[in-house]
Amino acid sequence: MFEPRLFIEGEEMKCRICGRAGEDEVCKRHAEAEIKLREHFKVWAERTGIGWTEYLRAIVENERTGTLVKEAAIYLLRSRR
Repeated sequence: MFEPRLFIEGEEMKCRICGRAGEDEVCKRHAEAEIKLREHFKVWAERTGIGWTEYLRAIVENERTGTLVKEAAIYLLRSRR
């Protein structure tokens, strides 16, 4: 299982998930995955009443979930975002 990477002051910004260069906490690829997670959550919540944490856990446990989305979901669970 992956471990989120830490940002060290004075270093180039790197993705906390994969270490790629980025302009924020996460790289462009993981940022897009997070956006998709948040967009799809709205649909899941409306249809099932599921909460954010439950949704993220379901995404992580789903074998059909893509790697980037799964990594973003794990990061969000661990960071409580």
